[in-house]
Amino acid sequence: MPNQTKVPLWFSTPLLAILFFHMMCESMVIPILAPTLAEPTSPHCDMLAGFSDQMHKLSYGIALAVYPVLVFIFAPIIGAISDNIGRRPILIIALIGTIIGCLAQGVAMEIMSLWIFIIGRALVGATAGVDGVIQAALLDKCNTQTQKDYYLGASLFAMSIGFMAGPAFAALLINEKATTFAWSLPFLSLVPIFALTLLALWKKIDAKKDSEKTNLKNVNWLSGITDIAILFKIKPARKMLWIFVLAEIGAGCFTALIPLKLGESFDFSVKEIAYFISLHGVFSSVVFGFIGPQMLKRFSKNFILRFSMFMCIIACAMPYFDELENLIWLDTFAMAMGYALSYYILLSIMADSASEKKRGWLLSVLSSLWGLTMGIGLVLCGIIVGISNDFGILICTILSLSAFLFSLERIKHFKLKDDI
Repeated sequence: MPNQTKVPLWFSTPLLAILFFHMMCESMVIPILAPTLAEPTSPHCDMLAGFSDQMHKLSYGIALAVYPVLVFIFAPIIGAISDNIGRRPILIIALIGTIIGCLAQGVAMEIMSLWIFIIGRALVGATAGVDGVIQAALLDKCNTQTQKDYYLGASLFAMSIGFMAGPAFAALLINEKATTFAWSLPFLSLVPIFALTLLALWKKIDAKKDSEKTNLKNVNWLSGITDIAILFKIKPARKMLWIFVLAEIGAGCFTALIPLKLGESFDFSVKEIAYFISLHGVFSSVVFGFIGPQMLKRFSKNFILRFSMFMCIIACAMPYFDELENLIWLDTFAMAMGYALSYYILLSIMADSASEKKRGWLLSVLSSLWGLTMGIGLVLCGIIVGISNDFGILICTILSLSAFLFSLERIKHFKLKDDI
C-alpha cells in the first residue's frame, strides 16, 4: 500500500460530518424538552397536557435517558457486526435509522407527541452506536500510527464541537411564538443534512470482500452488559470505576436539572438556556483540548482527579444560591472543570492501566458504562425534581461529594491482564 499522509477529503469529510451532526442532534434536545415537557411555557407547547407536574418531570428524565441507554446497548453490538459484515452496510443502515429518528422527533415536536418523540430519540440513540464504526472506517484507511492518531483526534474534536454547537443551533431555529415549526425545525433541518452525507458515502465505504466469511454467531449480543461485569470483577479497578459511576450519574442528573433551575430561579429564556449549555460545551472542549493535557504536564493524576471532583461540588452548589444570579454564567466553567476534566482524567488513568492490546476494549467498555450511568442520572433527575429542583441540586452535590471522598484515597496504578 503506498504511503499516504491523509485520508482523502471526499471520504473523511462526510464521516466527520456525521459525528458532528450526531452530537448536535443529542445536545440540542435539552433546551427543547425543558420548556415543552419538563416545565411547559404555555398550554399549546405541552407534550403531556393534563398530566401532573411529577409526570412531566419524570417523562423528561426518561426521554433524555433513552439516547445514552440505547448507545450503551447497541454501540458494542454495532461495532462487532461491522467487523463481521463490513463497515458499509452497517453505516448505511444506521444513517437511514438516524434520518427516520430525526424526522420522527421533528414530527413529534410539531404535534406535541411524547411517544413519537421517544421512538425517534430511541432510533437516533441506537444508530449513534455507528460513531465507533465511523472511527474504525477512518482508521482502516490509515497505514501509519501517526495517521491513526490524527484521525482519531479529529473524530473526537468533531464530536466535541458538535455537542457545543447543538444548543446554539436549536436556539437560532426555535421560535416560541410561531404557530408552526416552533420547536420542530432544528430536527427537521438535520434530516436533509444526514441524507446528503448518506448519498456522499453510498459508494465510498469499502464493502466486505466476498472471500471473507461473515459469521454473526461470533457477535456477543449482550456485550454492553457482560463487558462491564468483567471490568468490575477486576479488584484494582473497582475504586476508579465507582468514582466514574458516581461522577457520571451526577453529570447526567445535573445536565438535565440545570435548565430547569435556570428557568425557575434565574428567569432564563429558552434561548439563554441554550446558550448556557453551548458555553459549557465551549469550556469542555477547551478542557479536553488544552487545559487537561497541560495539567497532566504539571500535576499528578491523583491531584487532578481530586481537584476535578471538588469542582463538581462547586458546580452543583452554585445554582442553589439565588444570590449568585450575576455570577451564574461562571458555572459553565465550573461544570467543565468538574465533569469534563474528571471524565478526561479518569479515562487517562484507566487507559494507562491497559496494554495496547487491551486498551481499545477498555475504552469501549467505559463508553458503554458512560451511556448506562448517564441514562441513570437523567432518569434520576426526572424523579427527584418532582419533589423540587433544589432537592435535585442537593442529590447532585451528594453524588459529587461521594466521588470526591473516594478520590481522597490514593489511586494505585495497576495493569490489566491481556487475557481477561
